[in-house]
Amino acid sequence: MTEPRGTSRARRTTVGSVTELSKDERLAELEARLARLEGTPGLRERGRGLMSKVMPPEAGEHFRNAGREQLLGVRSIVDHWIARLDEADTRAARGSRERQTIEIE
Repeated sequence: MTEPRGTSRARRTTVGSVTELSKDERLAELEARLARLEGTPGLRERGRGLMSKVMPPEAGEHFRNAGREQLLGVRSIVDHWIARLDEADTRAARGSRERQTIEIE
């Protein structure tokens, strides 16, 4: 990600083996680096570009639908367990009124 620095910069100070840039030079370098990063496609765009070369658009649609179906399956599992917890709470509340004490001799 870093590029070799030119030797034409005038305001450098060297401390040991580390070269320090002036604030203006550092800011210009960071802005140039940011412009390069913003100009290149991100991971998502590169992945989509590759997948569009490898598989037809219908396959992508099928995979999106399959992902949706998986999420719906997880939702049904969560709903099932929420209902079971609600039933257990209802039984516990109802059972607390019907308790009786049994003495053991």
